[in-house]
Amino acid sequence: MDDREKRARRDADPDPAGAPTAGMTESDATTGMPSAGDPAAGAAVREGPGSRIGPYKLLHLIGEGGFGSVFMAEQSEPIRRHVALKIIKLGMDTRRVVARFEQERQALALMDHPHIAKVLDAGATDSGRPFFVMELVKGEPISTFCDRNGLDIAARLKLFAEVCQAVQHAHTKGIIHRDLKPSNILVSLQDGMAAAKVIDFGIAKATDSRLTDKTIHTELHQLIGTPSYMSPEQAGGSLDIDTRTDVYALGVVLYELLTGSTPFDARTLQSATLAEIQRIIREVEPPRPSSRLSRDADTLADVAARRRTERGKLVATVRGELDWIVMKALDKDRTRRYESAGEMALDVRRYLACEAVVAAPPSTGYRLRKFVRRHRGAVSAGVAVAAALLIGLAGFAWQASVASGQRDRALEAEAAARARAEEIKLVADFQAGMLEQVDPAAAGRQLTADVNRRFTEALARDGVSEADQGGLTRAFSDQWTRVNATDAAVALIDQTILRPAAAAIDDRFADQPAVAAQLRQTLADRYRALGLYDAAQPLQTAALDGRRRLFGDDHSETVVSISHMGLLLMEQGLLDEAEPYFREAVERTPRVLGPEDGETIDAITNLGVLLEAQGRLAEAEPYYREALEKRRRVFGEEDPGTPIVIGNLGYLLESQGKLDEAEPLYREALEKSLRLRGEDDAFTLASLGNLGALLHAQGRLDEAEPFYRGALQGYRSAMGEDHPATLTAVANLGALLKYQGKLTEAEPYYREALEKKRRSLGPDHPSTLNSVHNLGTLLLAQDRTAEAGRTLQEAVDARRRTLGPGHPATLNSIIALGGLLQSEGKNAEAERLLSSSEGDARETFTGGKVTQIARLLMSLGKARGALGEHETAVANLSEARAIFVAAGGSSLADAQACTEALAGLTRN
Repeated sequence: MDDREKRARRDADPDPAGAPTAGMTESDATTGMPSAGDPAAGAAVREGPGSRIGPYKLLHLIGEGGFGSVFMAEQSEPIRRHVALKIIKLGMDTRRVVARFEQERQALALMDHPHIAKVLDAGATDSGRPFFVMELVKGEPISTFCDRNGLDIAARLKLFAEVCQAVQHAHTKGIIHRDLKPSNILVSLQDGMAAAKVIDFGIAKATDSRLTDKTIHTELHQLIGTPSYMSPEQAGGSLDIDTRTDVYALGVVLYELLTGSTPFDARTLQSATLAEIQRIIREVEPPRPSSRLSRDADTLADVAARRRTERGKLVATVRGELDWIVMKALDKDRTRRYESAGEMALDVRRYLACEAVVAAPPSTGYRLRKFVRRHRGAVSAGVAVAAALLIGLAGFAWQASVASGQRDRALEAEAAARARAEEIKLVADFQAGMLEQVDPAAAGRQLTADVNRRFTEALARDGVSEADQGGLTRAFSDQWTRVNATDAAVALIDQTILRPAAAAIDDRFADQPAVAAQLRQTLADRYRALGLYDAAQPLQTAALDGRRRLFGDDHSETVVSISHMGLLLMEQGLLDEAEPYFREAVERTPRVLGPEDGETIDAITNLGVLLEAQGRLAEAEPYYREALEKRRRVFGEEDPGTPIVIGNLGYLLESQGKLDEAEPLYREALEKSLRLRGEDDAFTLASLGNLGALLHAQGRLDEAEPFYRGALQGYRSAMGEDHPATLTAVANLGALLKYQGKLTEAEPYYREALEKKRRSLGPDHPSTLNSVHNLGTLLLAQDRTAEAGRTLQEAVDARRRTLGPGHPATLNSIIALGGLLQSEGKNAEAERLLSSSEGDARETFTGGKVTQIARLLMSLGKARGALGEHETAVANLSEARAIFVAAGGSSLADAQACTEALAGLTRN
């Protein structure tokens, strides 16, 4: 019988979510705070090493700042791990500080990026002081890491671009850091590669002023931030702070990575008065990085050595484009800075790719030099040819003057058009990035917080007394919990963002078909992630058709759309229609992108998932094993995509009945996904459900229950009530309750899953048919045989039509219906149904699934015995009994039933 459903977004994920990170490191040296050995540090908070705060045991103090103290703590449940726990210090519990702390906690909770520290938990101590919990980060300040490891300029720039993208992510969530500096940008080695994480959004400011109940204002003359990295508007105490403040700080960080010092001497700022600090930052122009290097001749050799170069080469490398990038970020006039951290990252990457940077003067000579650097070989050959031609053409130079002017004007027009196209492409890239970051769960949480805040403000505005406000607010919150905020957010996102965006593509990008295709692909992916498959289909079709037409079949963007078309069709349950797309992706992607590209590995994985869904388990296995071998070898164990492929192989082994082989893979996938992808990630939730399903299959029902309930709770919160993955989790919990004998308690879960799947997925979707079958088996267990027979017949008919007669799911329904017919005395019907499927069952069910053959044979033998076919009946029952005995465990009861049936035949 089916009962359990384990499939929940197990396709390869091309854009894995990042690992949740901590806001503090394990190293005192990296925090910029007093060490635990400082006598003042231990007295900072009432709680100390050995104290417990909920499930957290404080181990030792690892850092202390002006507002909070940070401990390494051990979490005991629901999983055991070390975390960083930050609480408000004694003597600092003022309303302003608590508000600052609340702002920090909420800011972190809004963000989900592999290079940003992510909050794991929050609450209050017994003494009422807020705390929050983050996963520990092992790292050191970016400047220290780069110097200690001798990173050259290119490596530093690549790492810096990662940091810019992380800050850009925060900005898209409405969060400004306002204290970016090396000690808040921690770097560690992961699989031999440097990886940065931005920590401590503790003095963040929400650009939309809705992060907390009231916007946090700075007191008169109080500077929030670190002077060496502070923007002129921030130093001036302006309340009008925007994302360009962080761009300025990033410019200082880049200045330091290039030169080893900050634009303004830190010791001078530390010893200066507040007024002098403000004057320096707001009025004094810092030297260009190359000028600073040339001026500091005494230290230049050491600075160059730490960057694996020579003094003269370092100055020459920094002079020019890198000067321009840094000084654009440091402009006193913020309107002349980069508009965003993402724009700065793009310019850095342009420099690394030997392309023209935005920060550079747009002169013809400059762009020509960039062209020469990118195409040095071709240009060298061209120069030789040009020299020969120049001699012969010198006499005709005067004739060219008029034509040259016309040509220059044409080139200028062409360049302007090309620049406009590039601008549109950048806008489209930005819009696509924004759409990709749409998070319905986060939006739902924000919606809930906003509604509750507005209700509280309305009570105060209407003159309701404080004594009455508390009760009314609690009552309102209790009623609001009846609404699934994620569902509301999904509907809101669809109606106010995605639909208008889709409708605007034809009008806004009619003359930019490549951009239009990119945006359609992004929208299709977002709709697919939200489970809104019908809305995704026309966009996905248009994106793929457009890219085939523009670029041809063998193009990187086309093969991505081919794969995503297959994913969409598979998630709609259209397995046969999906197969040619997946096979085309497997054939084209290695040729276009290379055999070890991530898209190639994803294409192999996806074809394996499809074959498994079709019941072609033996065909699927080599694809799974190839994908896992390549994923581990190319990307390593710590890549967020690795646990997906591990979990897929575990699922396949379970489907083959190899439960003992599957379990360690499931547990490895869950452990890695929790660590690398986060607790709310879709694959992490799928891993919880899959491990629960495995324990269920092993008969370890009590062990399975917390995994099932955890997955369901996570899906409801993260994806909403109607998402297909949520409905799978609903069905799984119902199945568990059924097997625990809680039939009445299980039925609402079965019916909820079926009703919502019919509405959202359609009546013939494989997942819908799973629920039809499962409801039939539940009704059978409740002895409601007439209703069970109708329901199982519906499952048999639909599965034969959509999946084929030999699919394992179809055979499961046939076996269940055949057993029911035989038990009701409809032996001729049972015999016809079961005998026609015996061959398919023997071919399909192997390994641990062979007991399904035995169940078919047991019912078939009983039916044939009742029909007088004594010899074949004995053969069927004897074979079934042997299979059940070999399986052992709960199958021994079925073996006894076969023995009793054989005895009955002997008596008769």
